[in-house]
Amino acid sequence: MAELELKTLKQLVYNAEELYGDEIFLREYIDKKFRDTSFREFRKSCDDIAVWIQKHFTEKTHIALVGATSLEYLSAWFGVQCSCNVSVPLDTNNTPENIADELARSDSKMVFLDEKHVKDVPLFRERCPQIEYYVHLHKPEEGMLFLGDMAAEYAGQKPGGSPDEDDLAAILFTSGTTGVSKGVMLTHANLIDNTTCTPDDDYHGMKLLTVLPIHHVFCFTIDILHSLWNGVTVCVNDSLFHIAKNLKLFEPEYCTFVPMIASTILGKMQAAAKKIPLKKMIAHETFGKKLKGIICGGAYLDPAVIEGYKEFGIDIAQGYGMTECSPRICTAIINCPHPDSVGKIVRGCEVKIVDGEIWARSKSVMKGYYKNPEETANTLTPDGWLKTGDLGHTGDDGYLYITGRKKNLIILSNGENVSPEAIEGKFAVFRPIKEMVVYEDNKVITAMIYPDPDYKSKDIQAEIRKKVEEVNDTLRSEMRIVNIVFRDHEFVKTASRKIIRARINE
Repeated sequence: MAELELKTLKQLVYNAEELYGDEIFLREYIDKKFRDTSFREFRKSCDDIAVWIQKHFTEKTHIALVGATSLEYLSAWFGVQCSCNVSVPLDTNNTPENIADELARSDSKMVFLDEKHVKDVPLFRERCPQIEYYVHLHKPEEGMLFLGDMAAEYAGQKPGGSPDEDDLAAILFTSGTTGVSKGVMLTHANLIDNTTCTPDDDYHGMKLLTVLPIHHVFCFTIDILHSLWNGVTVCVNDSLFHIAKNLKLFEPEYCTFVPMIASTILGKMQAAAKKIPLKKMIAHETFGKKLKGIICGGAYLDPAVIEGYKEFGIDIAQGYGMTECSPRICTAIINCPHPDSVGKIVRGCEVKIVDGEIWARSKSVMKGYYKNPEETANTLTPDGWLKTGDLGHTGDDGYLYITGRKKNLIILSNGENVSPEAIEGKFAVFRPIKEMVVYEDNKVITAMIYPDPDYKSKDIQAEIRKKVEEVNDTLRSEMRIVNIVFRDHEFVKTASRKIIRARINE
């Protein structure tokens, strides 16, 4: 990217227009035709909304958004930024009660939402009396404002003011695999640093398929902010059920996945390869012919999955981070020389290992948890180190390796510590298993397994038990799986498709 001052998200939007102008920023497929939005058109749509907000709020305001990725959603998100206020993106798949809770705890005074949540507005009004305006993103709705009308009212005007780089830009709630969600406070400096902390590769003019939930910081930083910075066209996947169709439709050079999506697609390609041994043809049929690589994050990607993709001529690379670090601590490296790592530590980030736990410090590290000083103190040290809760070690060449999650460690009666992730990884590319959680029950290692309903087998449970025996033969005695519990439905997951271990019995 050209050398332009870049300290805030508002500057990011304006600089993208200056650098890339009429090039396509957002490409959507709606009603069987493409809708393209240029960088210039996007800036204008953000400004129209920003002016409306400034006309109706005189003090800094928290404004929530609940919906899926779209031009309207992103225009509202950055309209809030261009008005010098605070965006609060919430999980559209959360329960209405949890959304209401986060609206209240974030002190949001305005909320943009889509059709899915119109029915929830009476509940929001009851539980969130501080909210002054409800805005439908896509169409007029009785008793609500309409985004299109707001934008038209002040079309062509520019908002005043400019945020400071240390101002709060967003509050993002951690979906969390345990406990109550926490509101992560990220400043403009946090998000801009994380957008620009990667190698200066030339992504200009490329196409990326955005698949993950837009409220999730991995998607937002990597897909949206990074694309504004580099002049990338963001192609919108409208549903997780349409990934295969949209890969063919948009033919992206890159896409971002979480490990569960990556493993599912690999399994389908491997099944196809049993019938048609031409793996390159299967890869082209699945991803199109322009794919250069897949970026994976949100959870640990087993090296066996990386090797599986290589057999089809596809490079998949994993990075590492957390919401509290905006999120990247490590960046994904295509053709990574260390596939068992979680990528290379990004520039400007320090990492150290304290009692086996990974600590990180950089300009990307959050300001703290909103109205939660106790949890902030537990997670951030006085000198700015973020305690990640992950266990691992660093290599001499700047790569980071994860061995497990501190909270998930199984402490056996003999004092041995067992990382369940190390056992689960042994089954990463075993097709009969769709999902698996290893845990301690009655002082022995237990595996709860959801078999793949799409896998054809005369006796899938027998196949799985045989595989468990084979894996057990490779493990130390204290790590061996003693009990197997089969389930007939998926595990409860976070927005980033991580299994919530505290709720495995649901």
